[in-house]
Amino acid sequence: MQWQLQQHLLLLLLMQRILTLILINSCYLYHSDIHHIYPTDGYVNGQRSNFSFGEVSNASWTSQNGTKKGNNSYDFPGAYNGTVFEPIDEFKGDVARVYFYMATRYESQIDGWENNTANSDIALNGTSTQVYEDWFLAMLIDWHNADPVSQKEIDRNNAAYNFQGNRNPFIDNPQYVAQIWGTPDN
Repeated sequence: MQWQLQQHLLLLLLMQRILTLILINSCYLYHSDIHHIYPTDGYVNGQRSNFSFGEVSNASWTSQNGTKKGNNSYDFPGAYNGTVFEPIDEFKGDVARVYFYMATRYESQIDGWENNTANSDIALNGTSTQVYEDWFLAMLIDWHNADPVSQKEIDRNNAAYNFQGNRNPFIDNPQYVAQIWGTPDN
């Protein structure tokens, strides 16, 4: 119960901070969209830096909960093979659904994000249609299918709606992923 109360208070504080950011800088709404902002361990997040997500067979760093950093080993033709960050299995579907949400919510802007950071073009393909590189999209679909929507995600989606007024449709309707992007061709 204590842990749940701490999580709830952290989420409320985070939401208050995000609301302030929205009011200050509404032209960068995606920076403060609650659907893609998650509380994390500071040290682990520092290790992630701005590395793309991927799958790691031989980790150069592993967190206490099993999150890994290392060269991408996701098996797909033409997949990026540099340094990536792999979340634990129980969060992979959550991450995938955030990426699907961002692709649809910011469809009119996302094609310009490919050059936002040195690593943006690893995952983004510079379009507003497919949005992601083939290998990255296939991996996200795999993650989405392997880690179904959890009650934790549903609860968070409800809280996000109460705070921000919109929902992540890929949590409410997981079948939208296949309807929009199909299935991976690996």
